[in-house]
Amino acid sequence: MKITERFFNVLDHAETNLVSIGLLGSIGYPIYFFIWTYLFPQPYENIFLRIICAIAYIPWIFYSKFLRKYKYYFSIYFMFSLILTLPYFFSFMFIKNGFSYIWAMSLLASISLLIIVVYDWLLVTAIILTGFLLSYFSVQGSVNVSSISLEFMPIFAFIIIACMLATHRRKIDQQLRINHTKSLAGTIAHEMRNPLSQINGTLHLLWKEQTQNLPKSDIYIDDLKQIIKNSFQLIDITMDAINEKPIKKSDFKVISALDICTNAISEYAYKELEHRNKVSVTGSDFKILADPVSVKYILYNLIGNALYYVQTNPKSNIVVTLHKDQRKIEVRDTGPGIAPESLSKLFDSFYTSNKSGGTGLGLAYCKRTMLALDGDIHCISELGKFTSFILTFPDYCDQNTAPEVISQSL
Repeated sequence: MKITERFFNVLDHAETNLVSIGLLGSIGYPIYFFIWTYLFPQPYENIFLRIICAIAYIPWIFYSKFLRKYKYYFSIYFMFSLILTLPYFFSFMFIKNGFSYIWAMSLLASISLLIIVVYDWLLVTAIILTGFLLSYFSVQGSVNVSSISLEFMPIFAFIIIACMLATHRRKIDQQLRINHTKSLAGTIAHEMRNPLSQINGTLHLLWKEQTQNLPKSDIYIDDLKQIIKNSFQLIDITMDAINEKPIKKSDFKVISALDICTNAISEYAYKELEHRNKVSVTGSDFKILADPVSVKYILYNLIGNALYYVQTNPKSNIVVTLHKDQRKIEVRDTGPGIAPESLSKLFDSFYTSNKSGGTGLGLAYCKRTMLALDGDIHCISELGKFTSFILTFPDYCDQNTAPEVISQSL
């Protein structure tokens, strides 16, 4: 596995905790300066180094809102900030404070936190060694580092190995659950092709033999064929999502945002006829450069999630609004809303919010797809009032793909 892929995987694993750890670090480092200086004075303190560490955590807080589009660069920064703020800082302070028990415990706590954040044992080892070596060389000449008490070494080794074993076991269990779910979902999606193919063949025979006897039968059969076509597309997309197949930018087309929204609303497989009247589209049209099938599937997901709550909130409505100036598509429902503590986890794989029977893959796919389109998706909600999912698209004129074809028929 390439080193950058390891960085990406670790960042994905830590993403749900970035804000909380970022806040803890940016506030905690300065606060503990006063604790170790005035409440429980230690031989050595360094406010300048603490401020640097606190500043290093600030980008973590804003990653999901502003910096996600720079994931490649942020993943590298993420690793360097970990080295600076955990093994380097705490081993540096441990040495400068004469290898005291207080700083020995602080160093162990920092290593434990590092192992929780970075589950990759190879990266954990590299980060710890890098931090230790940097701190060792930075104190050369100011402290007699050869006087370190070796009694700490077995304790450090035991804590590191125990934490890594526990984290590795958790990682294996989680991967087994993911693989099982992927296998089950893939089998279901694949097996759905057979009955759909049979229905498609039967419709073809019906069209040939019964067109003359059934008024307007060709219209109904065309509608059914379109539904089957959409079903095959959904199966293909589901399989791609399960296999995490990357989206090809060569498949992108310049499409009308209004057309894609209108088609998604009209072609969605509503369980109840009255549900169709609850979904409307408004706003000014704009052009986007994307894979039309993927965008339509995202809209299917958002419409389906909103309609799920209609059974308990029959008066709720769903409005798809196009914001031309901001290049955004907003899917808003007046349903029960989502609790604030659930919003940060909403786009995690296998996470569902008060929805029975859901796999937790739909919104995760939406997030991954929008990022692949160089856009993004986020959610705002208020309990008892509304939920809005907002799709943000880049200006296609800034892309390297020449927009020669404007798709009106999706």
